[in-house]
Amino acid sequence: MTHFAWKKTALLAWMTFTTFVVEGQTLTVSPPAQPAAPTAEKIAQSYLYAEPYQARFEVLFDVTRFSQWLGEKESLPPELDAATQKSLCEKAASLATNWCRLNTGGTSQSGHFIGASIIKGKPAATLPLAEGEAVATTEAMLGLIWEFPTPPAPDHVTVEWSGFQDGVETLPLRVFFGSQSEVMEINRGFPRATWKTQGRLAMPRPLAEVPALSVTQSISLPLVSIIWGILGLIFYAFVRIREHHLPGGSLPFLFTWIFGAVLSWPLLNIQIGGNPEIPAITDKAVAEKIITPLLRNVYRAFDHRVESEIYDVLALSVEGELLRKLYLETISALTLEGREGTRVTISEFSTDVFKVSAAKRGTGFLTDCQWTAMGSVGHWGHAHTRVNRYTASVTISPVGTAWKITDLEVSEARRL
Repeated sequence: MTHFAWKKTALLAWMTFTTFVVEGQTLTVSPPAQPAAPTAEKIAQSYLYAEPYQARFEVLFDVTRFSQWLGEKESLPPELDAATQKSLCEKAASLATNWCRLNTGGTSQSGHFIGASIIKGKPAATLPLAEGEAVATTEAMLGLIWEFPTPPAPDHVTVEWSGFQDGVETLPLRVFFGSQSEVMEINRGFPRATWKTQGRLAMPRPLAEVPALSVTQSISLPLVSIIWGILGLIFYAFVRIREHHLPGGSLPFLFTWIFGAVLSWPLLNIQIGGNPEIPAITDKAVAEKIITPLLRNVYRAFDHRVESEIYDVLALSVEGELLRKLYLETISALTLEGREGTRVTISEFSTDVFKVSAAKRGTGFLTDCQWTAMGSVGHWGHAHTRVNRYTASVTISPVGTAWKITDLEVSEARRL
C-alpha cells in the first residue's frame, strides 16, 4: 500500500469515529447504518382466539420469506396478481396443514385446517382484499388458520407448533379471550404454549326464555285395569244370576280381582286432556315477546361449532323444512367475506314487530317484523364488527307445547 493510500485509509477511519469542528459547527460522523435483521414479529406472528366451544389459531407470515420456504426458485414479482396468490396459497396449504395441534385439559382436540390466504396490510392492521385484487408484495402477508371445537370452559388450552422453518426460532403469540389479551411465545426448543383460563374465559350464554304455552290438566286412564275390572264384574254378575257358587267362595275371587287390577294398572294408560291452550295472538307487544327470544336463540345456536350441536339447538326454535334453510342462510350471514371463513358471534339483538295477523295455515300467528343483529369477531390481531338488519314475514306456530318458527320470508337484508 502506498504512503498516500495508507494516509487516506487512516483519515477515513479517523473520520468514521471522530467528532470534529468545521466552520464553527460540531459534526459527528457515524458508521454507515447496517440493515436491521428482521425480527420474529416481522417474519411471523400468531394469534389464539379462545371462545366457548371453539379455539382458533391464526398465523401471519412475511410472504417473501414463506415463498423461500416453499422452494420458489424465482423471486416474487413486485405485485401479486390473483393467479400468483392462488398458487402460493395452494402450495402453503400442502406444506402447512399439520403444523398446528391443540389440546384442552390434556385431551387432544380434533380440529381442521381452514386454509391459506394472502392478506393485505400488516399484523393487527389488515385491510380488506377483494376477490381477484392484486396486492403489492411489500404489503402482502400469508395467513394460515386452524379451528378446533373445545369444551365450553376448559381449564387450559395448549397449542403445539411444528412449523418452524429456516431462520425462525420463535413464534410470538397473542392470546385473545373476550376483550382481553395476553402475550406468550412458542420457540423451537419448546414448541408449545399453554394458556391457563383461570376463570377468565366467558361462560356460554344461556338460551333466551320463550313464553310457554299453557297446558290443560291431563287425566291418565289405566285401560287394561278398567277392562279387567269390567270383565270381573261381568263374571261375578253371571255367576250370581245363574245362582252358582264361586270356587272357594267370594273372598278369594275378590282378592284375585283386586290383585289383577293392581298388576295391570301401569299397562296401556291413556292420557286424556293435557293439550296446549293456544291463545289468539293479536297484540304486537305479546308477539314481540315470543318472536324475539326465538330469533335470538337461532343465533345462539351458532355459538356452537359442531354441526350436530348447532342443529340440536336450532330445532328448539325452528320446525320442519325451514331448519336446513335457516342453518345455511344464517351461517353464510355470520361468516366474514372472502377466503378466511371466520364466524361472527352475535352479542346484541333487537326486534320490532310492525303487524300481527293469523297464520295463513293452521294455528299460530304471522308477523311482519324487523330485527337487528350486531356481533364481532377477532381476526388477524384486530376486531371486525358486523351489524345486519332484516325485514321479514315470520310465521310462529305451536309445535307440541312450544312456540316455533315454521316459516320465514325475508324481504330485505342490509348490512349497516
